[in-house]
Order: sequence, then C-alpha cells, then structure tokens
Amino acid sequence: MSGVSEDEIERLANRLAMLVSDGGEADNAGRAVGALARRLGLSGGQLKAIFMAGADSAAAQTARVRRLEREIARLRERLETAEAEAATLRQERDGLRREGAALQAALDAQRRTRQLRRLAVGTILGLAVAAAALVAYGPKLRIGDEPVPASGGPVYHTATVHDRPAALRRDPEAGAPVLAMLPPGTQLAVRRLVWRNLTQWVEVVQGDASGYVLSTEVDLS
Repeated sequence: MSGVSEDEIERLANRLAMLVSDGGEADNAGRAVGALARRLGLSGGQLKAIFMAGADSAAAQTARVRRLEREIARLRERLETAEAEAATLRQERDGLRREGAALQAALDAQRRTRQLRRLAVGTILGLAVAAAALVAYGPKLRIGDEPVPASGGPVYHTATVHDRPAALRRDPEAGAPVLAMLPPGTQLAVRRLVWRNLTQWVEVVQGDASGYVLSTEVDLS
C-alpha cells in the first residue's frame, strides 16, 4: 500500500460508506469499491486489514471518548461540590463580618461610655477640689443677709463707683426697686458684703440713704 495516496484511500472509504445505502446505490457502491480496489492494486485481504484497522481505531477512539466523558462527569460533580462549599464559606464569611461589625460597635460604645465616665469623674473631682480650696483658703461667706467678713476676714470701708453709673437698690436683688443711680466716681461707705442667689452685693451708705449695689460695679477698699 506504499503507492496508495491518502486521497485515494479517502475515495475508497467514501465508496465503502455507500454500501449501506438503499436500493441500487449500494450495488453501485459495491461495484465501485471493487473497481477502485483493483485499480489501486488492493487485494481482498488488504481491504479486510484496512477495515479491521479502522474498526480497532474506532473502538479505541470510542473507549477514549467514553473515558473522557466519565472524567468530565466526575470533574463536573467535583465542581458542583466545590461551588456548594464555596457558597457555604461565603455565607460563613458574611456572618463573621456581621458579628465582627457588631462586636466593634459594642466595643466603641463601651469605650465612649468609659471616656464619658472618666470625664465625669474628673469633672466631679475637679469641682470637689475647687470647692475644698475655696472653703479652706477663700473668704468665709454666708448665704443670705449675713456679712461676708468673718473673724480674721477682709473688711472693706469704702466703695467707689466704676466708670459707669451704678444702681442703688433697696434690697440685694436684681428686681428690687432702684433708689438712685450713682454716677461714676461716687464714694460710698461700706457696711457689709451680702450674697444673695449666688450674687455678691455691697451694702453701702450715701448720706442718709442706704442700699445695695453689685460688687462688680464698685471698687472696694
């Protein structure tokens, strides 16, 4: 068969394929196969050998295709399993993320609460220290109409109105009636200092009149 080309073998194969045709085509194909085989110098044994080799090759090819199909099926099954596992892992990841975000939010809230507590404690301690210092070292003050100076405390004798007029009121209250408007530079005699509603007042005397002015409106001496 060394002198037979691939084109001639293909034509012979085409004729052989027509042997399964209906009617006279199969008979014509048989005669054409015989004529082509004789022209190519092929014997019956060689035709048989060609057919058997093709059959063996086709069987081997079919077996290989089946193995590949089985392998593809196994790979597809593994892929589906891997995809299902990946979906489960994604769900677990999302759940862990949500839990982590919730824990972080709770931690931030606890930190803010601790900071506020520390700030409140520091403020309270600062106020307590300031109050203690005021009690220990500040002037001895009394609430109401009692004089500010206690034994050993500062005593003021005169008060001078600042550069703006000061209201002389009947009582040590912002809403008390005004007895007079004292011009800047007015000299007043001081009787005592009075605290009323967390405001310091000075009881003063001017001539025959007496009343109260805000301590912030006069200079004490």
